Amino acid sequence: MAFRHNPGTMSGARPVLTAVLAALALAITACGGQPAAPPAPAPADTPSARSAAPAPTPVDPAATCVQQTLDGLDTRGRAAQLIMAGVPADGLTGAGRAALAEGAGGVILTDAAGGEASAAQVAATTRAVQQAARLPVTIATDQEGGKVQDLKGAGFTRIPSATAQGRDVAGLRGDAEGWGREMSEAGVTLDLAPVADVVDPALGEANEPVGALDRGFGTDPRRVGQAVTAFVQGLDAGGVDATLKHFPGLGRVRENTDFAGAADSRTSVDDPGLASFRAGIAAGAPVVMMSSAVYERIDPDNRALFSREVVTDLLRERLGFTGVVTTDDVGAARAVADVPVGQRAVKFVEAGGDQVLTIEPGDVEPMVDALVAAADDRAFADRVTESARRILALKADRGVLRCGGAPTGG
Repeated sequence: MAFRHNPGTMSGARPVLTAVLAALALAITACGGQPAAPPAPAPADTPSARSAAPAPTPVDPAATCVQQTLDGLDTRGRAAQLIMAGVPADGLTGAGRAALAEGAGGVILTDAAGGEASAAQVAATTRAVQQAARLPVTIATDQEGGKVQDLKGAGFTRIPSATAQGRDVAGLRGDAEGWGREMSEAGVTLDLAPVADVVDPALGEANEPVGALDRGFGTDPRRVGQAVTAFVQGLDAGGVDATLKHFPGLGRVRENTDFAGAADSRTSVDDPGLASFRAGIAAGAPVVMMSSAVYERIDPDNRALFSREVVTDLLRERLGFTGVVTTDDVGAARAVADVPVGQRAVKFVEAGGDQVLTIEPGDVEPMVDALVAAADDRAFADRVTESARRILALKADRGVLRCGGAPTGG
């Protein structure tokens, strides 16, 4: 233990020492000699030196936990953290267990195989998932409302469509907090909502992925941004993270990427329609889901989720998003059917994405295999590590991942 001077003792001693040195100097001068300069105090003993000493860096337990967890994973373990697989909401299947055994970093609860799952059934499923996982996992679901609500059995509120939600922005934050609390109590940590897409009023219901299903908050970017902000903040208060989707917007396409390819010939990097995504990012949304459409004015050669121009240049750098970037489902979506399963993960990570979502649990192994093979390249291996860190940080921030304690997410 380092010895520390008593500040009170030193402050009392210094005037005495100064007086003695001054008297000695006068005596020397009187004898015709030159006064000797008093010895300079050691630099470390001066108040200015002590005040200039750097303050100790505060320890962030969550960041420390993330680093410790990351350090304990090999390349395959880090790659597996990037995959989120489908699990029925009413029970963990054998395929789901196999995906978790591979080290999948998350699961998405899908429609119950036997009908609507109650809150009690969902809670049992999420507990089983966390118990079977090699590391605590993010547990997501699609709880937008209206026609897109995977959890709607006993114990879950029937959520109105986003179109209806957008008519009462003032009350939306409180409503979303209640919906978030229901999910959180059942072990869900991430909602794949809200839809931040701004529907082109000229298309209306001809916009198949959003307008036809009443999934959008409206047609005015500012108004949509207000609703997105309320939804994001409400979910967070209820204990669940939000996901902005589908960047950079599906409001101007006709085709639904779940069933066909789609292209947007109007959206640009400085498009006013991006205001709703900016609002959601400013509100603290920690996850953004990429669209699977092609945006001809940004990158005509690649779908958004495979485009560095969209994921990195636009979302990361221009909009300043630093959280987790996820895909829409790439397991069953027709828009990516021409890309081999493993390469769907590789191409997305190359573009700057983090979390690959597939409702097919059997996709986990080939996706991890492909990521590990690509990680022979050092730059790609660094990208995998960067993404794994973001995913682990998302879990730590929500209290799912804890070091020295039990996970709370389930």
